[in-house]
Amino acid sequence: MPLLTIIIILLAVVVVSNLMKSRNGASARGPGRPRMSRSSAPLPVPPECLGVPEGHPARPAALRLEAALTADFEARVKDRVLRGEPNLRDAEWRWRWFELKRYFLMCGVLRGVPMYSAKVDGVWHEMLMFTREYETFCNGFCGQLIHHAPHAPDAKPDPGERAWFDWIYGELFLPAAGSARLWGAFYRTPLPHELMEALESSDAETLKGSRFNVRSAERFPDLSAIVDYLIERGRGLAASRHEEPRAAAYDSDWSSSGMMTGALSGAFFFSSWGPADLFPSRMDDYRPDEELNNGSGGNVFACSSEDGSNGGDGSSCDGGSDNGSSCGGGGDSGGGSDGGSSCSGGSSCGGGSSCGGGSS
Repeated sequence: MPLLTIIIILLAVVVVSNLMKSRNGASARGPGRPRMSRSSAPLPVPPECLGVPEGHPARPAALRLEAALTADFEARVKDRVLRGEPNLRDAEWRWRWFELKRYFLMCGVLRGVPMYSAKVDGVWHEMLMFTREYETFCNGFCGQLIHHAPHAPDAKPDPGERAWFDWIYGELFLPAAGSARLWGAFYRTPLPHELMEALESSDAETLKGSRFNVRSAERFPDLSAIVDYLIERGRGLAASRHEEPRAAAYDSDWSSSGMMTGALSGAFFFSSWGPADLFPSRMDDYRPDEELNNGSGGNVFACSSEDGSNGGDGSSCDGGSDNGSSCGGGGDSGGGSDGGSSCSGGSSCGGGSSCGGGSS
């Protein structure tokens, strides 16, 4: 057989083989279903105004926060992040910046806020390099520096603090498709019974002093309005925790197409009050399908340190993993009021004037 004929036959065999493999792969995926990895799937655009609906008590503070973080400041922080992650997509950057702003809004309201996302925390780290701009933003938004605090290497996460974080987050913001990718699935750990009892029976001033950023609330009426709303909302939910929620867990004036803040709060309190072993399955009955497909999130927890202005010089730990951080909330601010394990080291951004490296 001539050599040319043999070559032609071999080429034909290779072509037919490749066609068969391609056809089999398409059949396995089904018609019209191109292969797409999670990382290559397009991300939606984050909602406007941090996803705080018009008419919600947190809307004015969200608008003010957005105005305080200028496009120029964002561009400079993004440039620093891209030096370490040159392949970071614009869509991914937008979500990290969006979620950091949501985190800052929580810092303006709460006494201490653990950081549960390594990627969001990474953006915060770069932001801290612009010391003057960062201090200007913090003072303009909440009247004090939002501290980034290290923690002890052996600190352990506090499930109760994550549950508190999830409830507050859900009360302030509409559900957004990209959020759980950075924070992990929400409502995975139950609220402590003691916390629900405190929300129901403690007076407002006691709750403010133990859980909320009193100093910022005293300076900014919009932050004070959020604190009052959350206390009243928590009191109502705690009082009805024995009752199984309706399908639409919470109706409000700012609901839109069935999407509303606090939509899962009733189910969260009800499931948390029930037997601990039934909590996961109960919450899964209420949780959207897209949340069920997300993992537990980044293992970044935090310590909040006091800066000594109220006589304290210690730190309380909300939990720990590598690169933990938190909002200290200022002079009267520490970690969660329920305590937790102690942790060494103070705030890496203390004193209220500067922190981190240079401003370049």
